[in-house]
Amino acid sequence: MKNSSTVENPRSNPEQTSRVLTRSWRYWKQLLESATSMKDYPASCFDIGVLLNQTPPIPNNPKIKEEEVSGNLYLKGNAEWDIGGRSGCSLERTTKYSRLQKIPIGSSEPHFCQLSNQASPQRCRRHRDIGNHLALFVLGWSYVLSARLVESFRKSVADHVTYTDSRAAVRASSKEATANSLPIQMGNLTAAELRWWSAILAAGCGWQAILSRSHRQYYPPWSCHLYPEHLFEIIHPEAGHIDCPPPTSNEAQQYLVAFAKSNDAYDQLLAALAASLTLPTHGRFGAPIELPHPKSGFAQRVMDAAKQSTDESHIPHYMALSCIPSIISSTLLGCFWEPGIECDLASEWLYPAQELMQLISEEKRSKVIVKMMALHRPSSAPLWLGAGITGLIPSLLRVAMKHLPSTSLEATIWVRSLQSFMDPRFHRPPPKFNDLEGRTHIYREDEFRLLYITDVESRRYASPPLSPWPPFGTVDITTTNLEVQLHLNCAHRLLYKQWNWQLEDGKALLDPGVPTPMCDSLQKERGLAGQLSSRATRLWNNLRTSQRMVENGAYNRSTSQSATRAIFQWTLVDGIRPDDKKLWTHEWLRDLLEDESGDDDGEIDNEGSE
Repeated sequence: MKNSSTVENPRSNPEQTSRVLTRSWRYWKQLLESATSMKDYPASCFDIGVLLNQTPPIPNNPKIKEEEVSGNLYLKGNAEWDIGGRSGCSLERTTKYSRLQKIPIGSSEPHFCQLSNQASPQRCRRHRDIGNHLALFVLGWSYVLSARLVESFRKSVADHVTYTDSRAAVRASSKEATANSLPIQMGNLTAAELRWWSAILAAGCGWQAILSRSHRQYYPPWSCHLYPEHLFEIIHPEAGHIDCPPPTSNEAQQYLVAFAKSNDAYDQLLAALAASLTLPTHGRFGAPIELPHPKSGFAQRVMDAAKQSTDESHIPHYMALSCIPSIISSTLLGCFWEPGIECDLASEWLYPAQELMQLISEEKRSKVIVKMMALHRPSSAPLWLGAGITGLIPSLLRVAMKHLPSTSLEATIWVRSLQSFMDPRFHRPPPKFNDLEGRTHIYREDEFRLLYITDVESRRYASPPLSPWPPFGTVDITTTNLEVQLHLNCAHRLLYKQWNWQLEDGKALLDPGVPTPMCDSLQKERGLAGQLSSRATRLWNNLRTSQRMVENGAYNRSTSQSATRAIFQWTLVDGIRPDDKKLWTHEWLRDLLEDESGDDDGEIDNEGSE
């Protein structure tokens, strides 16, 4: 088999290849120009409430089913959809369920993080110099989310939050600080606050949130502590050690708000909450957590937004968004997907973006990447800012360059971020047209949408295709699945209804989530690309060699190959049409026929995956 970098796509259309490459180069260049011209992050980076659009909360119900598997503690749940469309159709208001997923809520070990001067955004807004407190806020939110989980699933006294013997030292003045320590001025604190901050800033585990099941201890997926080599010391006039019980999650959240208020750092409080939501994704990617080293930074008064977005009642919703598999990664990686680009041209669209992102990442300029992606997909902006704060961006780029992005239909609703040709917003009555022989055709991508929608019992198409990139070409409607033929004119679409948590008795706890979006002012920013003066000449000039390689066809097409294989393999359960036999002789696809075992039993996959 030839090397993928020299293999033509199955359609072998140089004109389409050139058009997509040119479009991609121009678009990402415009984003770069806009991002490097902006002094501040776009406002969308701080609109964290936009993540709460019908988003369910982590449940607080003693009858929720838990499952222990391979050292992890899981819940189970899935989304429920109504099928909309033509009045009187047999499928009108029929229910379709997404596959059942395993949602991790406990692992055998907590996370540890390190401080780094290279850990991306060190400033949020260019206003008064008030200091950088992002690392402190992230560690504080780690406690809040972890404690809230224990409070929700507590079954006995063995499920608890406790302080350990490790704590940050408290000094009366900075003059008393130990050499090589990191002194932190905390201002006026109560005894309970001071004890809590000394645990949050302790070297190693200053606190533990534990769920005890079957004589095993599980740590919430947000538990995050400093590596022992980082030595914080708190500067506070009440030096000494006072024993106080650990605060509840709500009390700890108030400590964070009070600290943000005293330092005029509400923007950092919001950014750190978004960053804490990415902590479980670090574990799934095997990515280290690196928080910005505390140093001078800037903040802006966004008090009202902070109070709204950090409302105590919203915390369980953010927790569910964070720990349900694929939601965060799908939202972030889905930003590299683009409507209108078909599977065999995925490499042509991605290559310019990947080259540019890699160059920016190597120069340790993740702030530029955050701005670019905030302009590109405003609704995902808070998560990109969060990923920049925790150092997740390099791992995201590596995954985006080597693998197909995971996709989640639920994420497209909760975050309202484009991710796949299967997104409900793209469901439509299939356009029909006749070929020269008078046969009626529809686009293959419309056929795939109908295959998924009409399989209401999820016997053959339990999950959307693994590839977010749509198939190319058209199909003769007389060769399509009978269900597709019956519902061509019904305008069927998926309407998100609710999330279902599995209970111990086999029934489901139904949750429609937050009823309305917290924020609805995001999509306006995409038009900024290309409207600002350029400060990106040097970066762009560095890419000219790569651009010439792409124009000459000397680049890797592995993403196109993977996307094409994944999308066409999805329908092998229904066999191959006679009209498609020539297509299946292409080397990207032909070995799939040999590998097809035909042993799909039609059951819904119960395994959650990232």
